[in-house]
Amino acid sequence: MNNFRTGIKFGKIKVLNVAEKPSVARSIANVLARDHTVEETQSPYNKLFKFNFKFGDQEVEMWITSVSGHLKSLRYPKQYQKWDQWDPIIILKDAEIENIIPNEKRFLEGNLKQFARECSQLILWLDCDREGENIAFEVLEVCKDSNPQIQVHRAHFSAVTYVDIKKALDNLKQPDENLSNSVLARQEIDLRIGASFTRFQTLLLQQQFNLQSIISYGPCQIPTLGFVVQRQKEIDSFVKEKFWFIQCEDQTKCVYNWSRGNIFDEMIVLILFERCFTEQAKITDVQSKEVQKWKPYPLSTIEFEKLASKKLKISAHKAMELAEKLYNRGFISYPRTETNKFPPTINLQNIIRDQVNHPVWGEFAQSLINFNFDQPRAGNKDDKAHPPIHPVKMMRESDAQTQQEWEIYQLITRHFLACCSKNAKGSETTVNLQVQEESFYKQGLVILEKNYLEIYPYDEWSQSQVPNYNKGDLVQITLKIQNGKTSPPKPMTESELIGLMDKNGIGTDATIHEHINTIQEREYAIKKGQIIKPTKLGLALVESYEILGFTLHKPHLRAVMEQRMNEVAQGTKQKKQIVEATIAEMSDILKQLQEKRSQIISTFGQYLEALKDYDENNDDDNTQNRDLTQQNQQKQKKNKIPKKQQQQQQQQQQQQQQQQQQQQQQQQQQQQQQQQQQQQQYLQQQQIQQQQQLHQQNYSSFCNICGTQLVEIKQINGTFLEICLKCCLGQEKSQNFNSISNFQPKSQNYNSISNFQPRSENNNTSNFQSKFFKGSNIEETFKCNQCQNQMKIRQSKLKNSYFFGCLGYPQCNQAIFLPDYIKSIQRTDKKCRKCNSIIFQTEYSENSTLQQKSQLLCLYPECSEGFKTEWKNQNRESQQTHLNNSKQKQGFLMRQVQCKKCNQFGHYEDVCNINTKTIPSLADSNQKEKKDKLCPSCGITGRHPKGSDCPMKKVKKKNQ
Repeated sequence: MNNFRTGIKFGKIKVLNVAEKPSVARSIANVLARDHTVEETQSPYNKLFKFNFKFGDQEVEMWITSVSGHLKSLRYPKQYQKWDQWDPIIILKDAEIENIIPNEKRFLEGNLKQFARECSQLILWLDCDREGENIAFEVLEVCKDSNPQIQVHRAHFSAVTYVDIKKALDNLKQPDENLSNSVLARQEIDLRIGASFTRFQTLLLQQQFNLQSIISYGPCQIPTLGFVVQRQKEIDSFVKEKFWFIQCEDQTKCVYNWSRGNIFDEMIVLILFERCFTEQAKITDVQSKEVQKWKPYPLSTIEFEKLASKKLKISAHKAMELAEKLYNRGFISYPRTETNKFPPTINLQNIIRDQVNHPVWGEFAQSLINFNFDQPRAGNKDDKAHPPIHPVKMMRESDAQTQQEWEIYQLITRHFLACCSKNAKGSETTVNLQVQEESFYKQGLVILEKNYLEIYPYDEWSQSQVPNYNKGDLVQITLKIQNGKTSPPKPMTESELIGLMDKNGIGTDATIHEHINTIQEREYAIKKGQIIKPTKLGLALVESYEILGFTLHKPHLRAVMEQRMNEVAQGTKQKKQIVEATIAEMSDILKQLQEKRSQIISTFGQYLEALKDYDENNDDDNTQNRDLTQQNQQKQKKNKIPKKQQQQQQQQQQQQQQQQQQQQQQQQQQQQQQQQQQQQQYLQQQQIQQQQQLHQQNYSSFCNICGTQLVEIKQINGTFLEICLKCCLGQEKSQNFNSISNFQPKSQNYNSISNFQPRSENNNTSNFQSKFFKGSNIEETFKCNQCQNQMKIRQSKLKNSYFFGCLGYPQCNQAIFLPDYIKSIQRTDKKCRKCNSIIFQTEYSENSTLQQKSQLLCLYPECSEGFKTEWKNQNRESQQTHLNNSKQKQGFLMRQVQCKKCNQFGHYEDVCNINTKTIPSLADSNQKEKKDKLCPSCGITGRHPKGSDCPMKKVKKKNQ
């Protein structure tokens, strides 16, 4: 330490030391000298401690005293204290502000002036944060007024221990004026905005609604309230949504998770459930890996407040009070810090050694010294002023003044020891099993080394066992369809609110807990346990501003202010500059509010009336109802009821409540019975395998929209449906169908998908079926003349007719349609003598022109003679229809029948009546194409010039 210059000619150098609190002054005196003297001062709480101390070769006399927080405070002069005589705009922009020492602090001012006159050196031991820096400048201004020659020094320390105090004395610095100016800027901004907006709100609403309390506004408290109101709105507007999922359980009663998670369409789950109809599953993968649970970061103020609120159920405001007391008594380091990483200069081993003899965690501390020490994790925050919160002296439970104080000290100490320990280690096993096309998984954990978890009960890492399976094993399983409902957001907790405020820049680590306490004192919010809910006054205020388009409750306004104050603290901006900019912005907002006085009154009144029974609706949380208006209080006084009547009313209310509870219980029982009945239906559905099953085969049938392989569903009536699960799951959407949720049951009593009929948004069933279903009783017939693959006869769902389809689809688009009058087709064991194709038993409808109503027939187009003419002409129209469809959707392109005699499309050579000698060339036909006339019978151009030769004309004559 540099030698002090004395302003006194004779005697020792006297050094005046000023701490922020009396307890800190006492602790510093006890650390530096045990044989100090104590003298009374003008203030009964702020003593003066004197003792001799040696700095190097210099002997000095140390005087240690204290203040009690801020000496000065900002306020408006008396002339502005009458609210109704001044426009809030003037209060915000133009009114003067005084920074004075209030009367209750005059004794401290007298102490400082008296001691400063007798001392030549001044050491400022104020807290090492922005507020402490501002108090330091308040102290030095008072001392300079008394002794302009006094030399000023600033001590930086984070704990009241000999090592920290001695280190601070050896490294004295000058106070930072930028930090002090940032505090002055914040004080002025908060005072001007708070005073002007509070006056405006209170004068406007208090008179209109006879409100008893002041409707205050603060740049931090209203955004804090905004978070609480927003969460309550999310809870109130939440609509529960039902979901379904498949649960898989093996023979060891181990439940596996469905990889698809929760699905909000019951029909989809039913389809997938039937698809998984089996009693065995295959283990597809078993993986084990080592995992770690990371130890916590070093403790910052924000995390300390969150932990105390969440784990200890102690409010952040109370936790900070207890931490302050522990700091003042020298048990912990400074509790206001943004830092979450230890500097390399701190001796962590010495801090651990201080805890070795502790009766609770001494053994664990000793193990850290011996072999288990691990360097703490380094966070990403460092305020360059204080290290993370940590213990500096051992305290037993008997040393604590209260039980809560002991819990706070225990939390801080255990957290520090956990930071110096190793991460917990475990082995995680994941078992994957496959049921048909659906996959399920189960994760298990075995803790191998607890490490930091042995000392840190505030983290949980639970173990769970999984069966010992190997890849490829077959497992007996039970599948069930379970359902549930989505849950609304949880009510706002104090711990969560602290995190939101810190994330959005509302307040600082030292003031966040104060803002939360303020909204409760202003009756904007109520705290019950750890849950914070808005009152009807808070809801009405925030909702009124929001509906009128004002964002006063949003966090961005305060976040911008905090950023500007940081710039002042860093020296990049001047205090006057950011104050003027902020006040100008808020002045514009206040002018807009004044212009909308009547709208604010009406909106606030509507919300206040709508929320009249809000508190009563929250009796589940035992929230106390508060009457916030004089009008309600007066009504209660007027309507006083005798005791007998009150007792009768109470009995009636109790009876009504009992009846309501009984009704609720009956409703719950009915719901449970309905759920059990549905579950029984699902179980019965599993047992009916012969009547109903869902299976997948390796077809050559693909979805004509997305190209995915189709799944064939066999229905109870023996027919089949081919469905694309990908499109039905909503991954590929069409104009007329969005999801399988569009299925509509034919009746309320249904057991399977076969009882559902599809529908689209425009109720066009056939359109839906043509896009997603290819119904079929599939039978092989003959080979395709294009690709030599087998042709299959399929039943079209578009016209309830039959057609031939090539198995080479979609590479081969060959398809031939049969006449509509074929009512049914049944395969026989006989084969055609001419072409060796399968012979079918065909049954014709009454509209058929054929004489026979049933016939054994070869359906090969080049072989059958029975109804070839009519069939081929009708097939031409069907092909033309599908050719038009193919322009819009791929996969519907059907090859036209081509005449080998005339090379024209639409008919075969056995019905061709065109003379090949008279067929013009291709060039000539193109030139005369416009001149050709349409045949009135079949509508075809250029294929049979004479309408009398049209085969369709002959068919019409027969029908007539």
